[in-house]
Amino acid sequence: MTEANIRLGAILAEAENQQSSLSVAKLESSGLVPDSIETGMAAQAIAAGAIGKEIGGWKIGVNSGRAIAAPLLDVYDTSIDTPFEVPKPGTVGVEIEICFVLANDIPPPATGQEYSRADIFSHIASVHLGAELVSYRLVEENKAPFPLFLADRLGNHSFVLGPEIDIAALERVANQDATLPALVVEGNGDVLFAAAPKHPQADPVAPLIAYANAPLDHLGGLKRGQIVTTGSLCGLIRLSGQTAIKTSWDGIADMALNLPA
Repeated sequence: MTEANIRLGAILAEAENQQSSLSVAKLESSGLVPDSIETGMAAQAIAAGAIGKEIGGWKIGVNSGRAIAAPLLDVYDTSIDTPFEVPKPGTVGVEIEICFVLANDIPPPATGQEYSRADIFSHIASVHLGAELVSYRLVEENKAPFPLFLADRLGNHSFVLGPEIDIAALERVANQDATLPALVVEGNGDVLFAAAPKHPQADPVAPLIAYANAPLDHLGGLKRGQIVTTGSLCGLIRLSGQTAIKTSWDGIADMALNLPA
């Protein structure tokens, strides 16, 4: 860890705790903008440690063909019949996603070995619909230089674990099945999204496979009981005051949550 990593991590943790935002220009003037994925991941780990919350899971994505990850520090379980009341304020957007609960730790593969899709499935306890809630500690949000956005946990605010879904729905998404029912997301009764769900890498398992084979984090890696989410089925839905979020995926899953006003 460099001194710049440590300073940036501490500043991002303070911004998280104070619900404040930092500008790229100010960070650049102090020499604190990471110049690589590796330094971004290092600063991310410092920030997570300073915030002091348990790692509840991972947001995994792909940047320029390389798998990257950010820790989920606020994870909520909606295994209730009424809309889930999200306790943490500050959400600016929502992404509906397919996610996984890990049945076992996934250590780095042995030298010369790689995990296959079947290997990864053997480490998955269940498949769920979930909602990633988004916020930023950066004024420029996801337009900031990517290593800095990565240090900011890829814009994660929190994650809501929704109902379990059949693995057949996952495979239909992966195969881009044209008969999949539309995913409908409403905010305060208004339709915010209604279209066929599509994953950025087509297969929601693909980013997890890629990251399991080349992990980069400094926070202990993929652990039993953690949640892994890998990309939005609806893109980022920006919110403009909506607090009652309802998701319907006909015949597959429904979930509802209420955000603080």
